[in-house]
Amino acid sequence: MSVHVPMAVDSRTRSEIEADVVADYRASSPRSAALHEAARKVMPGGDTRTVAFHAPYPLAVAEGQGCRIQDADGRTYIDLLNNYTSLIHGHGHPGVVAAVSAHLPTGTAFPAPNEAQTKLAEIIVDRVASVDMVRFCNSGTEAVMNALRAARAFTGRELVIKMEGGYHGTYDDVEVSVHPDPRDPASGPDHAPIGVVGTRGVPRNTTENVIVTPMNDVDAVSRLMRERGDEVAALIVEPVMGSAGMLPADHAFLEALRALTLEHGALLIFDEVMSFRLEAGGVQEHYRVRPDLTTFAKIIGGGFPVGGFGGRASVMEQFDPLGPTPLWQSGTFNGNLITMAAGVAAMEAYPPSEVARINALGERLRSGLRDTLAENDVEATVTGYGSFAGVHLGAREVRSYRDAAAVDKGLARLLHLTLLLEGVYAAPRLMMCTSTAMNEKTIDDVLAAFGRAVNGIRPALAA
Repeated sequence: MSVHVPMAVDSRTRSEIEADVVADYRASSPRSAALHEAARKVMPGGDTRTVAFHAPYPLAVAEGQGCRIQDADGRTYIDLLNNYTSLIHGHGHPGVVAAVSAHLPTGTAFPAPNEAQTKLAEIIVDRVASVDMVRFCNSGTEAVMNALRAARAFTGRELVIKMEGGYHGTYDDVEVSVHPDPRDPASGPDHAPIGVVGTRGVPRNTTENVIVTPMNDVDAVSRLMRERGDEVAALIVEPVMGSAGMLPADHAFLEALRALTLEHGALLIFDEVMSFRLEAGGVQEHYRVRPDLTTFAKIIGGGFPVGGFGGRASVMEQFDPLGPTPLWQSGTFNGNLITMAAGVAAMEAYPPSEVARINALGERLRSGLRDTLAENDVEATVTGYGSFAGVHLGAREVRSYRDAAAVDKGLARLLHLTLLLEGVYAAPRLMMCTSTAMNEKTIDDVLAAFGRAVNGIRPALAA
């Protein structure tokens, strides 16, 4: 049982704390600051990956080994982000390094199949009960794009339903209500959100073919399917919403989606780009709900760019080049030898026993984060499943995008910088994950650093 210890009085205001943290961050990372300024001269904002940017500037990472990374200033961090959950084994895993090194001298990519493609496909088909066949691409974005194309071709329909706040990559059709402002009347009410284009440059008429519904609201999606179900080609959902805050779906919600899509002749797509790591057969194994199609990326590439999509043979066979009117799906680096070899090595080093072990580490991490926040009288919710964790400061319950969006994002950014100063590398939105390179001692170190970080800015968090 934890014992509450009274905290020393800290009279600083939130703005003073923020100024102190930013000053300490700048003082600790002058080389990163200089590299950022150099990058700004040749890349807009000094950045080529928007999600990886944060103010005042992101750290420049020089190297990584296991569960730790080192920045350009020589400071070391426990990596709780793992390139946004993709590095299931952390950095420099010997098996992956050996597999890649063996192939590099003799070629990296060819305009022809290779043995490793088939091996990785066999691993995925063997692990995921709903997947009869799979094809590869180069990103989760491409995987979703091709899965939706397959669904539209198979059903002869065009309408797609996605969850409000669901992130499925940067393909135009899914850049709808990724991070809408719930306070904006254009976003509609909580129980019946209205899709809004998520970024400038996406055609305004995209929302005619892509509509949204709240996560974990069976009544809302049932109503939507009653009204438009016969127009729906596919309903796509992350069984655990990643960028929206590590939000697991209710079992009853996913069961309802399966029943509704079957009733109306639509396809159910699970986006397991992130969540495939959560069970040996993807998190769909935990929910015991079989989708028609599943998208993959992240861990199946062993740290290299990758994507994949697969599912029912009757749907996937549309891509067979020997068919009368095959769907076209190509890409210069699809199934390239290096990615496939790395992916095989990574997946072979991730048996069910390792899945269970890092899931247990994730549960211990979430429990420790909750205890630390409670001991410091900080109102917050910690979400996640398995090896995932998300911290939502100022929230009592988070089950949907709007629950997560209602919190003070400035506090998350403040705690993120403070964690970096304490040697913990998490996402600016306080998303975290464990890896096979971690052990119990790693979690102890993370929780100790998290405690110091929270205590150091406690007046701001308690305001």
